[in-house]
Formats: sequence, structure tokens, C-alpha cells
Amino acid sequence: MAQWYTTSCDDCGDDLHICEDWDRPPRFCKACRERRAALWYDIACSQCGAAFRACREWEHELKYCRDCRQAIADRWYEKECAKCGGTMRVCRDWDQIPDYHSECAWYERDCEICGEPMRIHRAWDYPPRVHKECRVAMAAKWYEVECKHCGHAIPVNRDWNRVPEYHKECAWKETMCELCDRTLRIHRGWEKPPRFHKECWQSVAPQSVSCADCGNTFVISAGTQIFCKKNGYQLPRRCPECKHDALLIKGAVGALRDQLPFALETEIEQRGIVFTDKVAVVRNRRSGEMVAEVTMDTEGLISPRRVAVATDNQSSDVLGKTQDGSQGIIFRRRTADTYRPNSRQRTHRTKMVERGSIFPDTVAETTRTDRTGTTIVTRTRDIGLLCRKSVAVTTRDPPGS
Repeated sequence: MAQWYTTSCDDCGDDLHICEDWDRPPRFCKACRERRAALWYDIACSQCGAAFRACREWEHELKYCRDCRQAIADRWYEKECAKCGGTMRVCRDWDQIPDYHSECAWYERDCEICGEPMRIHRAWDYPPRVHKECRVAMAAKWYEVECKHCGHAIPVNRDWNRVPEYHKECAWKETMCELCDRTLRIHRGWEKPPRFHKECWQSVAPQSVSCADCGNTFVISAGTQIFCKKNGYQLPRRCPECKHDALLIKGAVGALRDQLPFALETEIEQRGIVFTDKVAVVRNRRSGEMVAEVTMDTEGLISPRRVAVATDNQSSDVLGKTQDGSQGIIFRRRTADTYRPNSRQRTHRTKMVERGSIFPDTVAETTRTDRTGTTIVTRTRDIGLLCRKSVAVTTRDPPGS
């Protein structure tokens, strides 16, 4: 016969009579079982719609059945935060899988315009450097102007002191250096663009040289050096004053040749030690005998002028005076006019002309004022082999030439 024993209800503690033959002895009394059964109710799964039982005493009401809850749990996995290395839960259904915790994803950086902090996400490929409102204010400072070369728009900032007139690629052009013929880059905005490289300009710096006639020092400018180099000329050997006096001396010698029956040869000599002076020594070209001297002097107080004075070598008498003159009305041309001593009567006029077509040569032509006689011609020649010197040879043109 089966044995019975007594135990207590797990809920209310009342006595329960339980048979030893029962495979599953109850834990609650009948009243407690009915009360517990009333706590359970059926609910539909929000995902699959299947019914499942839920208890009214649960703090959180279930929305999914057990199978759906398991399927949802399988979609979640753990990933390491790229900033702190900690674990974070990630769903496989998310379009963008985060690399950082929410508290690790953001950091602060100062705005480059206003200096105030701004929040930046670590996942951004191109993090901003300025606030949005600062960027809008900065964009309002820009406007467009037209490039003077290509005509396209140039963005310009209102804070710039100088507004560009060209694009960077349009601003520069290439030309040739006038000295070395190499490429020279010039900016289109320069008011006075250079014509030479810097090193080329330095190579033709003004230099001081001694005058070949008077011995005084004069400066050859950079422009003169450049002009001579471009045209293949030699640098000037005479100072501006001697160059100016050359025509007067040739005019004085030309007038002397008209008075003498032989050709003349003139050489500039320097006389004196401390204070040197130049003297044009006139000799008989054939015999070498000295016949006259031509010296330079200044006459006039209010308007001083240079005068070439021709003096006889033996008697020291003044043979004539030559000073500046001019010819022409519209196109005036400088001449050397020779006058009689102590008189304003002009006897000869000398001017520089170019002779020859194949081998042109610049000579001084002296003619009488009364247009009689033949033309006197003075040419400059270099003579000597070892010690070359410059002389002026004055001859008379053949009759009828």
C-alpha cells in the first residue's frame, strides 16, 4: 500500500499530502496553483505572430517568442572600439557598422577662423577645419574679377591689399634677354619689365675708364655698354667732352688744310703732369713736320661755349677759331663753324657724313662758306703695329669728285 507524507506549499506554507508513488510531486497547494495559473496569459509574437505565454508579474513585457528572441540575439556580435579598444555590441542589420563607442567617436578641435572648439567625428574622411557659420562668413568675402589675359574669372578676397589682375598661370610670360638671348620670365603686371637677366645686368655695371684724349676718368653707363654690345660696337674711349670737341678739332684742322698745300695728320697729345690738357698736334703728313696746334678753350660768361683755337707753330699766331653751329630748319644738324680770328666772319663749315655703300665710313667734310674750292675730308685711322695710336688724316678731295 502506498505511503503518504506531508510537506509545505512553496507559496503559502500550508500542508500538502503527497503520495510516494507520484512521479512529480506538487510544490504548491491547489489554491496557489489556481492563483498562479491566473497570472499567465497568451500573447502574439510581434515578429512571427505565433502565440506564447507571458506572466503578468514580469517587469518587462515580452514582444517576441523564444525562437524570434534567439534569432534576434544571433544578429548581434561584439567588436573592438578603434579608439579605446573596449568591446561594443554591433548588429549585423545596421547599414553602417560603427568603429567607435558613442563616447569615443567625438573629439574637439579649435576652429581655424574664430578659435572656438568644434566637435568632430573620428570616422569623417575630411574633418572640417572651421565652423559652418565661419565658413559662410568667409565665403562672403570672396568675389570674382576677370583675368586681363585669358578673360576667365579669378576668385578674389576682400581682405587682400592687392587685387590680382591675372591668373597665376597667366601672369608670367617669356621673352628673350637682350644680352644673352636666353629666356627671361616677366610678370605681366610689372610697370617696367626688365630686359635682362640679373646676372647679365651686373656684368654691364657702370665702369670708370680713362679718356684716350684728355686722360680724365669718365663713367661708361650700363645702357651705353648694352647698346655697344648689341650692335657690335667697341666701348667709347673718349669722354663726352672730348667726343663733343672732336668735331670742333676736325673743323679747325679742315680749315687749316684749305690754307696749306699738303695733307695733314693730327694726333691728340696730353701735356702737363698734375693738370693735364689735351692738344691736337697738326703735322705735315709726308714730312712729319709740326705746322700748327689746336687747343680747346671756353668763351662767354652767360652762355659759355667750347671753342677750338688753331695756332701757328712758328709764329704762334691764331689762324682761326671753330665753334658749334647748326644746319637745317626742321631737322637741325650739328656743325663746326670756323671763323677768322678776332672776327665774326665765317670761313668754313664742317659736318659729319657717311661715305661708301659697301664699306661705309664716317668722315668729317669741310667746305668753304662761299662754296668755292674742293671739299676737305678728315678721316680717323689707327696706325702702328705694336703700339697702335689713333690719328686724323685730313686730305682734299680730287677736283670734280
